[in-house]
Amino acid sequence: MMPMTLPQGMTMFPVFIVLASIAFALYKIIEKAANNGKVTNQSFSKTYIPVSVKDANNKHRTVGHWKAEIFEYPAVEEFKNWSIKDTPPLPYRAFKHTYFFTMGIRSMEWNSWIEMDNEWMKFHNRKLERLEKRRSELVGTQDDVWDAAIELLMEFREYLPKRYPTLFTKTEKGLNNLVTGEVFEFNNIPKSEFKKDPMEMAALMTQDDLAILKENEDGQYILKGGAIMLAGFWRLKDKINLPLSAIHTTGDVPKYNEKLKTPMEKFFTRLTCDKPVVRNNYFIQTDDDLAWSSSIGSEDIPDVGWNTAEPANDVNMIYYRSERQSVRRLPLTGCIVFTIRTYFLPITKMCLEPHVPKRLLDGILSWDDDVRRYRGYEKFKDVLIPYLEEQTKLQEERGITVVNEPNSYPF
Repeated sequence: MMPMTLPQGMTMFPVFIVLASIAFALYKIIEKAANNGKVTNQSFSKTYIPVSVKDANNKHRTVGHWKAEIFEYPAVEEFKNWSIKDTPPLPYRAFKHTYFFTMGIRSMEWNSWIEMDNEWMKFHNRKLERLEKRRSELVGTQDDVWDAAIELLMEFREYLPKRYPTLFTKTEKGLNNLVTGEVFEFNNIPKSEFKKDPMEMAALMTQDDLAILKENEDGQYILKGGAIMLAGFWRLKDKINLPLSAIHTTGDVPKYNEKLKTPMEKFFTRLTCDKPVVRNNYFIQTDDDLAWSSSIGSEDIPDVGWNTAEPANDVNMIYYRSERQSVRRLPLTGCIVFTIRTYFLPITKMCLEPHVPKRLLDGILSWDDDVRRYRGYEKFKDVLIPYLEEQTKLQEERGITVVNEPNSYPF
């Protein structure tokens, strides 16, 4: 055999690299062909064989039966100059001069699926405190949505390191947090070897609360898994296994049956993987705890609500609470994932912003009786309304009026 000769100046090392790269590429091609498009991962309870959207035909599916779809995710861009210390929360001010009963959804930009800022550590530490005391009440993944929770983690494994590379790095088994040192292992690991509930892991990566809903054979979407740690006014243990309609009616959401039930159920049934949405809401809270509003009662008693709350007596203890919710369908399991990111700040701080006092004042005064009862109006009106009127007057004296107010909803 003739010895191999190389061009002058070339060593064996780069040749080896080239050959290894070619071999790896061929291996991946052969592996893909051998798997015939299958998604195999020990963390899932079964093998998935996704097909094209056309072939899956989920638009005309038998309710409760989803066929895994092939889905090409849009490229995720890095959040340039994002800093866990310096990036401020987005100033969501999700109220208008007139309150309307609508779903209030708008298209979601893929890059902004998960929003994080310089309050990440505050939220994270509060979640850890809560888990230490009441983990079983806050987190749960039922068997029939285990795969959906794993699918969510797999998506975080791709999304978070690309969007926030200074906070997360992707590993063979999952993700590492570069700031806290936390190691999250969930990729290709048998269920029996999981050290944490998958929804707990997902929630500890973000500032959001998370929920998974599964379509049953009656076409109802049932809450089957979640990590609800910072919700303020509701508890996972009260809502788990309830359909979407009961989640809202047991929470006394005003006019849900008359105005929201039908459009919401149609929306969930028709939601496709490529059309995620976001929505914002707002509440008034009369204490300063991000996690649970003790004003409506102890978290440990069955019946809580504004009817048992004491009237507010200090405007400095009145807080603005706004949720930014994203809603999307997962392509393999077909389950719906809610992300619920809370923005929380004192009313007195927010009312330093131009146009906010007048817009919030008008919005609250436009609530009808049902909304007032639901949102605890009687408990804070004697303190908050005069304060908003005073701040509105001060701004108007400086020339800040509705005439020159920009249309910037939800900011």
